[in-house]
Amino acid sequence: MELLSSGTAYYLNGQNLYGLKSTPELGGTKEKKEVTNLLDTAHRYIAGLYKYDDLTFDFYYNSSTANPNVSAAQTAAAFRAARAVELSGASVQQKVEFPDGTYFTWSGQVATKIKKMDADGVMEFSIISIPNTPLVYSTDS
Repeated sequence: MELLSSGTAYYLNGQNLYGLKSTPELGGTKEKKEVTNLLDTAHRYIAGLYKYDDLTFDFYYNSSTANPNVSAAQTAAAFRAARAVELSGASVQQKVEFPDGTYFTWSGQVATKIKKMDADGVMEFSIISIPNTPLVYSTDS
């Protein structure tokens, strides 16, 4: 049965950050390495190492006034927590968990940025994860 994305969570250093709006594609791509030699009549390739792009997670920049059912601590914590990790320069554990309990984990540094704003628009920010370990998919919950 198909799943809705509702219930997907992003954890930064063990903390589930509130306001997740969208996730990037997760997983890597092996780089293609050419191994053609002078006796070949066609190009030949082998798979190289996995390459992970920066992972950009988009969040709503929330306030407790706009979300009365959510605590002020939850809404303020997402950006502040990510910003604190960014300023520390630390590489931290990260996880994206899906509604079926499966998940990806990895470690890496993060950067934050407030997204472009328009008049009468919703404030958003991004957490950009720079993986320094493989992204590991797990089905154990």
